Parts: sequence; structure tokens; C-alpha cells
Amino acid sequence: MGFPYVRESPRFYDEGTFSIYQFRQTLQQTSQGYDCASMVEAEPAIRQLLKLDFEPKVSTTIRRNFRQTINQTIKTHLLPMAQQQADKILQYYPQARAFLEQTLEQEAIAKIALNQKLQLEVEQNIKQYNQAVNGLNDCWRSLKLFQHQLPVINREMAIKIEPKTEIYNNTNGNHSNSNW
Repeated sequence: MGFPYVRESPRFYDEGTFSIYQFRQTLQQTSQGYDCASMVEAEPAIRQLLKLDFEPKVSTTIRRNFRQTINQTIKTHLLPMAQQQADKILQYYPQARAFLEQTLEQEAIAKIALNQKLQLEVEQNIKQYNQAVNGLNDCWRSLKLFQHQLPVINREMAIKIEPKTEIYNNTNGNHSNSNW
């Protein structure tokens, strides 16, 4: 199917029609002088004549053929190109999957390292806390104030303490111990 062009209307310039009369009037107006001034003066009439000639033809072409032409263009040109692009993209799927696996593995390694670092910091904080508590408890014991002794944190208690999720889920490595 060829592309449907705007078709001429065979009766537009027939003898006795208003359009042929207007066409002759416009030609007469443009041939009055030997310079372009008469053409410039006839411009509105020329525009009007072209409008009367082309608008109905274009409108008819659009109403009759536009949707069919667009659909045909999409089917014959755009869909095959889209299919080619999809095929190209699918060719890269194994590489993309391998890259994603590698990226996820690297992210997992980084998170594990961060969690180990945070765990070490927590263990160091627990150790410092326990040293301070033991010092205070020694002081309380020397004053014979046994009821004021503080408990130390052992490994089982530390495991029961639920970590603050924003510390462990922070992926850019910034964390704060002030939340503990």
C-alpha cells in the first residue's frame, strides 16, 4: 500500500464555479503590474484561494486515510524496529545478569564488612561499659552499698539487645554510635 497523498479535486476549477472565478480574479490582480507589489497586494486573495482549495482535500484525506496510514506505518516500520531493539536488549541479558550478580555480591560484602565493624564497635562499647560498671561496683562494694551495684552486659544479653535498624541498614557506611 502506497502512502495516500492529498488528491486533487477535479471539479474545483471547473467552468462556472466560484473557485474558477476567484482564481481568475486573483490572476488578474497579480498581472496588473510588472513588479512584485501586485503579488504582495494579492497575497490575501491567494491565501484565500489556497485555503478554499486545500482545506477540503486535506480534511478528506485525513478523515479517510490518516488512521490507516499511521497504523500501517507503525506496523511496517516502527514495530520491526522495536523488535530489533528488543532482540538487541535480550542479547545483553546474560551480561546484565552477571553484572547485577557481581554488583549485589559486592554490596553484600560491603554490608557484611560494615556489620562486622559495627559489631566490633558494639563489643568495644560493651567492654568499656563493663569496665566502668565494674569500677563503680568495686566502689559500691568498698562502701558496703551492695544494693546499688549495676549489672554488666554479657554476650547473651548483647545478642538480645535489638540493634537500631538505621545503623545496620545504612548503606553508605555512615553510622552513629549516639543511637546506642
